[in-house]
Amino acid sequence: MKIRNFLDPFLCSVASLLLLAGCAQQGGGLLQPTPRQIISGKNTIVPSAAALSMEATNFCNAQAQVDYAGLVLYCEGKTPTLPLSISTTYQTETSQFSCQVYGYTNSSNQLIVPQTVTLGNCPTGTAPAPIVAPSGAPATAAKS
Repeated sequence: MKIRNFLDPFLCSVASLLLLAGCAQQGGGLLQPTPRQIISGKNTIVPSAAALSMEATNFCNAQAQVDYAGLVLYCEGKTPTLPLSISTTYQTETSQFSCQVYGYTNSSNQLIVPQTVTLGNCPTGTAPAPIVAPSGAPATAAKS
């Protein structure tokens, strides 16, 4: 029962993060999966740093690039908070734990991945127009 009590807030925080991030799908492009696909996991990419980075650089997946940048900001604590929201120590620790599990931060909660990934292996030889990261900073386009 203790495991379930721990997993519920963890899964809720990851699910809400994925809903905000957009959930990159395998195959590239700015695909927005349906809620049913998000829940079932059909064609969605695990939000780990390695998986999203590989999808962006190897398969020219712009949504994976955007999701990666959003998760980096989340793990750095740079995402905006909702007005009047109350964050408990437990919620903070759960968020930090998820960032460690998915390979964005180390045990000291320090970022261990690059802040951005570039698109690669795009069909035309160059990446599409630069994608604006959730922070508002333009992401750089890669050339193959």
